Amino acid sequence: MCSVLDYALVFDKRAERAVKVSGKLFIIGTPIGNLSDISTRMESSLKECDLLFVEDTRVSIKLLNHLSLSIPMLSCHKHNERERLKALEKVAAEGRNAGLMSDAGMPLISDPGDPLVCRAIELGMTVIPVAGPCAFVMALVGSGFDLSSFVFEGFLPDGNAPLRQKLNELKGERRTLAFYVSPHKLKHTLEMMLEVIGNRRACLARELTKFYEEFLRGDLSRLIAVCDERELKGEMVLVLEGDLAVAKDMSAWMSSPSLHAEVMEHVRGGLNQGLKLSKACQLTAQYFSIVKADIYKEAVRLFRDQV
Repeated sequence: MCSVLDYALVFDKRAERAVKVSGKLFIIGTPIGNLSDISTRMESSLKECDLLFVEDTRVSIKLLNHLSLSIPMLSCHKHNERERLKALEKVAAEGRNAGLMSDAGMPLISDPGDPLVCRAIELGMTVIPVAGPCAFVMALVGSGFDLSSFVFEGFLPDGNAPLRQKLNELKGERRTLAFYVSPHKLKHTLEMMLEVIGNRRACLARELTKFYEEFLRGDLSRLIAVCDERELKGEMVLVLEGDLAVAKDMSAWMSSPSLHAEVMEHVRGGLNQGLKLSKACQLTAQYFSIVKADIYKEAVRLFRDQV
């Protein structure tokens, strides 16, 4: 017959197993070229992993060898990522830990792995993002453009018709735009942008963090000329300035019912998120490129009961 103490010990062991059984999934950001960007936390997180889901084992093994680590790996790409869920389920059932890595940069950003993270959450695993470089963020901060708000589009679609359609959707976008671009598609993409969007300021960031890191700044026509002057290679991020002509037309926002409603809805969204009216108006002014004082005056009139 078990004593109260025995029951307590059994309960504690079961509780401990219940906590451990779900395990952890580390989403590990890796260098995008410069191994000096390896962080202490990245290395310690890798050491906790019993299995790694990687984009390409041939690439990831180089990083593990650099760190003198030996961890089992499974390739995880867009053609097999759902098949890898069984392996993740086994890791979770045994209370072990897994890691998710792409070839370079932050996993999931224009890379596979979404189903794994969703399944890990369903399984009750602790999901832990581990900070690391992200190419499009580094390109944005080095571009010199307004980053109070921006849009990341990843890779643009292939084919002239889908590309033209996407650019037509984006040409009135007021926010700064960022894209990943392959070297062999660069000139054609720039030419299509010039045709559809017009000659706008742009910044091409290539080989970020590497020896040949370079920021090429100018307008689209200038970047096209650079492509004619020399062959551009390596990983590239294209940053495009937002449509300033649209922003300048915002001075008449009060006389446009649809735009007035859009501006005030943006303010309301900020209030609903717990922002003070002044901050909500400030962010709205940055987003629409209009005067904050005008927005604040109108918002006080409409939302006086919420402030």
